[in-house]
Amino acid sequence: MTKQTDPAKASADLSDEIQQAMDEAEAAVTALDEDDLQADASGATGLAAAVVELETELQQTKDRWLRAVADLENYKKRVKREVDEASTSAVQRLLPAFLPTVDNLERALEVSGPGASVEQLVRGIQMVRDEFLAALRKHGIEPVPSVGTPFDPTMHDALQQIDSPEHAPGVVVREFERGYRFGERLLRPARVIIAGPGSTGAPGEGAKEA
Repeated sequence: MTKQTDPAKASADLSDEIQQAMDEAEAAVTALDEDDLQADASGATGLAAAVVELETELQQTKDRWLRAVADLENYKKRVKREVDEASTSAVQRLLPAFLPTVDNLERALEVSGPGASVEQLVRGIQMVRDEFLAALRKHGIEPVPSVGTPFDPTMHDALQQIDSPEHAPGVVVREFERGYRFGERLLRPARVIIAGPGSTGAPGEGAKEA
């Protein structure tokens, strides 16, 4: 005899299965939501940490930049102070050597009063000039050789050429303005007149100023 299934029991069993499936689905959804929340929280925490790290690095970079700017300003002030001190020291060393020249110039003016001869005046001026040149030489400043020497464009500035019977072509005939050099450094070129191509003087012949 065929066993018959109880419809009420079958219906109850089906309801239990459906409820169990629904419970499992709800549990799965809840678990998924919790994982998402944890992932979001972890991402937010990592982003906040990165922001803090970047802000720290920015502050450190700004501090280094401010220190570099301050160091540069201090360096510029120190260099300017050293340059000023060196300039003042150079002037203090140089000027005393020329003060006697001023004294002698004043004496020359005193003796050039009424009754003074031209020779006395010339002699006084020559003494002042010689003392001034001696003071320059004491500090390493020398006149540039000119008259009687071959023209040198590194030391001479040629104003014109003239034919000379006493100088060879290309030799300095006359010094219009004396040049000076400090060691190997040219302070001012000598402005000169040089012998032209029609000059007949012997090469190397000593010549006096024209």
